[in-house]
Amino acid sequence: MASNPEKALKDSVEALGTTPKRYRETLHLPMHHISVGVTPIAFYRDEKDVPNYFADFYSEIRPEWIGSTCKLESYSEVIRDDEKVAYLLKASRLDQDGLVMSTFEGIFTLGKMEQDWRLISRNIFNVSKDSKIKQRELIDKWNKKTQELG
Repeated sequence: MASNPEKALKDSVEALGTTPKRYRETLHLPMHHISVGVTPIAFYRDEKDVPNYFADFYSEIRPEWIGSTCKLESYSEVIRDDEKVAYLLKASRLDQDGLVMSTFEGIFTLGKMEQDWRLISRNIFNVSKDSKIKQRELIDKWNKKTQELG
């Protein structure tokens, strides 16, 4: 739980890494994720759909991310009202040694319910090139697996 939108923003970025921070505790449902390519989520509607930790997906979709952390590098407010705030941010994914694995930008929207600020929408873009190449490999692998099963 976060008492202000800036804390909620920092929590939501941190929870994208391997962290003791429970992913579910950083968002209000329903939560929308905008992405292109293979992604474990697009929209969380019910509590049963949300993993305890975002890293629960890593062994399947991005095994090289196991042990990584996400760091908020910078952010600026885009729009605000009494119940929502949207930020444009820059962040990095760091490996276990603290070296940059990838960078990304995004618009994260935080919403307030009963004085508790949490993530309600995430739109990630400008993902670094090496990460995009890996994503393309995963999409191809995913498509091949789907064709073999289907």
